[in-house]
Amino acid sequence: VLDARALTEALFGSDQLVNTFLLGVATQLGAWPIAPAHLEDALGQNGVAVAANLQAFRWGRSYAADPASVTPRPAPGVGVVAGGERAAYGLVRESGLPTDGDLGGLLVRRTADLVDYQDAAYARRYLRQVAEVHRRERAALPDRVPALTETVARHLHKLMAYKDEYEVARLCLDPALDAQVQARFGADASYAFRLHPPMLRALGLTSKIAVPADVARPAFRALYAARRLRGTPLDPFGRARVRRVERALIDEYVAALVRATAVLGPDTVDRVVALAALPDRVRGYEDVKLSGVADYRRALAEALSALR
Repeated sequence: VLDARALTEALFGSDQLVNTFLLGVATQLGAWPIAPAHLEDALGQNGVAVAANLQAFRWGRSYAADPASVTPRPAPGVGVVAGGERAAYGLVRESGLPTDGDLGGLLVRRTADLVDYQDAAYARRYLRQVAEVHRRERAALPDRVPALTETVARHLHKLMAYKDEYEVARLCLDPALDAQVQARFGADASYAFRLHPPMLRALGLTSKIAVPADVARPAFRALYAARRLRGTPLDPFGRARVRRVERALIDEYVAALVRATAVLGPDTVDRVVALAALPDRVRGYEDVKLSGVADYRRALAEALSALR
């Protein structure tokens, strides 16, 4: 028995990869009659979040082989806040949102991630929107668990922390990556990043290129240091269609929440929570993501129309 949702939440920051993680567990246990190499090939051919799905699959296999080898950091609670999460704890408290329990732990983790993703101002923008939803939910449903606030906390973060070039650089610089490689393959292990830069893609390169980690890190550091250009007129990546759409989705979601929470009540809460979870339909990268955005926008318009 394992809490796959909690494990994937801790490993990847969300539970979207829980099924792939469980597939890895089942494969390692011999309960799935397909060779691991064939499953990994299928994940690659699927073309959706390939790197993340491969990691989730392999983590699942590792867990089945040795649960102690998969030791994600526990969610912080009151008095259990470390590193960058200490500042995030203060931001959450400053916003008036809960800092304890499941919701508080969720908010501290998401806020810390957004500070690292961009800066404290960006995290405060996130918290202001979540706090407004929380205020409306408490007013309309004072005796109920804040399911809407939790749903918005998860999915607004998903939209705000979209994986652009600056974020890829940050994730690739994570010290935990080196630690995981060394723990599995030894202190002298080397590895490469498989990248598909937009500039080379625009020149017709259709496949990823392998860049040794030691070569890639200086470029990643420079790119991450430039993250405050994100969304400004000086952003060299910001004019791409997918980046413009990603920024627009944030404002569209917030506007939809304002309209939906205006009619929040016991009879509508389930539909409003379902609306707040619709960003889960937006997955993948580039063309795959844009296709999902079209589906999401249709579903959002239909949900708002039904509430009216």
